Amino acid sequence: MHRDAQVIESGRVLRAVTLFLLLFTPLSNLARPGFVSLPFRTVRSMILVEGKIDGQRLTLLLDTGANRTIVSARSYGTGQPPLRQAELNRSGAGMAGESVRVSVNLALADHMWAGQEVSVMNLDALQEALGVRFDGLLGQDVLREFRTVRINYHSRVIELEK
Repeated sequence: MHRDAQVIESGRVLRAVTLFLLLFTPLSNLARPGFVSLPFRTVRSMILVEGKIDGQRLTLLLDTGANRTIVSARSYGTGQPPLRQAELNRSGAGMAGESVRVSVNLALADHMWAGQEVSVMNLDALQEALGVRFDGLLGQDVLREFRTVRINYHSRVIELEK
């Protein structure tokens, strides 16, 4: 009888440990394979996401109207001659300014783009006009790689479906 009690007790311990592991193990990608879940925050109704370029942390403003992803010259540290500040286009949407195209390693959440082409621009005037500090714009060149882009305001997550 004593041996049976030990077997029952070890079974309970095993179930408790298994339950604990199931409850506290993050399952974000296992639960939704084929999705990149990108957490965001809002400032003045603008969506900001965190990422990395060549291992350096940065904050990108989600800009679904931008054709390309743009990184601030100040954040990238180009070492190039100073770039003329980007200015809002007075005749329509968008902005105009000098840029330099560079190839970088871009990481957003658990997804990595090796050799991603981005534009480096002086975004100081744009940041001042918007009243928000950011290191660049996340544009359509990255978003178009996904079949679906969903903004879940309740969860504060952008879901990128492959």
